[in-house]
Amino acid sequence: MMREDIISARKNLEDTLRRLTGFSVFVPEAKLFSMVCGCVGFASDLRGLLLASVEVSNENIKNLFEDIAKSLSIKPDIIYARKLPGSEEIVGLTVRELCPRCKKEFSGDEPRPDIFVVKKVEER
Repeated sequence: MMREDIISARKNLEDTLRRLTGFSVFVPEAKLFSMVCGCVGFASDLRGLLLASVEVSNENIKNLFEDIAKSLSIKPDIIYARKLPGSEEIVGLTVRELCPRCKKEFSGDEPRPDIFVVKKVEER
């Protein structure tokens, strides 16, 4: 069951980003993860997506990742795009259910220079 859910999430992400942006976005890899700190999430590697497209489609991407998170039993505390350093190319989109420590770290507008926040952390 979980395998099919991840395969479906990857395909849905790729198809939706192509439809939203009009570009040939490729999602070569998508994965569930668990970190030593306690965070869990869904991460995708991307090719062909630029920051401007993420900014324009922000609300649609947020909704898409909230749906993916729900389908994988992840609480979407934060959704963010990771840029290739020194460029406007987006190389990853991630949704994370944050541990208490990371919730504090990610509570700013831009926690790291290579991160564009799609959905900000909300206080519980």
